[in-house]
Amino acid sequence: MTEVRSWGRIHHETRLAPEHRIYVNRNLRLGSIQAIGFDLDHTLAHYRGPAVEELAFRLARHYLVEQFGYPKAILDIPYDRTFVIRGLVIDKRRGNILKMNYHNYVARGCHGLRMLDSEERKTNYRSGRIRMGNPNYVTVDTLFHLPEVFLFMVLVHLLEAEGRRMGARQYEKIFTDVRFSVDSIHANGSLKSEIMGNLDKYIRKDPRLAPTLRELARAGKKLFLLTNSEYFYTDALLKYLLVDPGGRVTDWRELFHLIVVEAKKPIFFTSAEGEPVVQQEEAPVCPIFTGGCASFLETALGFKGDQVLYFGDHTYGDILRSKKSLGWRTAMVVEELREEIEVTRRLQPQIDELNHWKALRSVLEADISAMEVEERKLERRMEKRNGRGEAISKIKKRLESLGEEEGRLGHELETVRRVTGELGDALNDSYNSRWGPLFREGQEMSHFAHQVKDFACIYMTRVSNLLYYDLNHYFRSAREMMPHEL
Repeated sequence: MTEVRSWGRIHHETRLAPEHRIYVNRNLRLGSIQAIGFDLDHTLAHYRGPAVEELAFRLARHYLVEQFGYPKAILDIPYDRTFVIRGLVIDKRRGNILKMNYHNYVARGCHGLRMLDSEERKTNYRSGRIRMGNPNYVTVDTLFHLPEVFLFMVLVHLLEAEGRRMGARQYEKIFTDVRFSVDSIHANGSLKSEIMGNLDKYIRKDPRLAPTLRELARAGKKLFLLTNSEYFYTDALLKYLLVDPGGRVTDWRELFHLIVVEAKKPIFFTSAEGEPVVQQEEAPVCPIFTGGCASFLETALGFKGDQVLYFGDHTYGDILRSKKSLGWRTAMVVEELREEIEVTRRLQPQIDELNHWKALRSVLEADISAMEVEERKLERRMEKRNGRGEAISKIKKRLESLGEEEGRLGHELETVRRVTGELGDALNDSYNSRWGPLFREGQEMSHFAHQVKDFACIYMTRVSNLLYYDLNHYFRSAREMMPHEL
């Protein structure tokens, strides 16, 4: 009786709202992790997307006009944060951005501010899979890239509208100039100084973040911070996010065993050498280093490989490189997942309806296919009898009946396909009118979902989701199934 009851027990995770859950690609036993590291931007520090992206777009476009002489008309174009999503791929040679599926086939594309029609897309990418090792293609890996990509596409649109002759060299130059401008506003401090001057406007607080870090430290985990940001900027953001003067955290550095700033990831993970610079302070709460390399960090922690779990948001710079180069376990923070979940939850009745129509389409297609098989068999029987014999009339009658039924089902199938297409397009537009959902492209996972699945052991909306789980929790991945097992 006890065994029967145990099957009916609800796993504790089903009691959590989907946006609070941790999703598992590969089994991970939290109790075996000895050191846990964190990136800063979009991992511990969550930005208010529209505000900070518009700021970066505004500063970078002024830089392009003043330093490179690009048309002033760009100053009048407002930032559209729906125009770009993470996981898209920039084609620098053609001035396009692309959305690809799991198999790297181009499913959608945009040139300048205009969506590519199916004929243009097929003409440009007829060869099939995009090879991401090709330097002509650049992945939109982080939320910081969104205003940069929109800026690139706006300039392609403006320069072509002016009638300028455009080709691979011109598109590549625009991309290089935009990338340099965005890097410059990060490096010269103009972006960061404005953010630090108005943290309430640009940074979103998470009241559960400090308790999460305290619980991890109390459980004996060595916590470290590994960021490409400078110390002054890191200090400003984490003071704002973690310090509670009247509460339990008076110095955010107390929460960490070790801090590395200006790490220069992903080189940090792949370089065999790199001597860090020690930040000099009168009474350091914990060691603070500038630069260095992963071997130094692992030595300082006393742990390496799968004893280390690293949280980041950058699919390549944080997750892929730490996993492949060092064997660290990886946790990816996907802020957009919260919005994606909310849209899916709101649209669930329509999604169920679409699944019904898709199931009906499959049944109709299977029935028509079976009729076509029977027709071919009957036609072969007629050929063997040379059109003579008493059975011929029966065969002809059956063929006539099959033709009528096939016509009826074919007409019904056309209707089902039309309804399925219209409903599918409406659902896609509810996520993003240009690109659809972040994690899907048609029946396939998107390129971005493929990256998350392949690179991240676990993923979630924010670091503080850990607080909903026991610190010895065993994260088990769902059983993967072949199509014949479904």
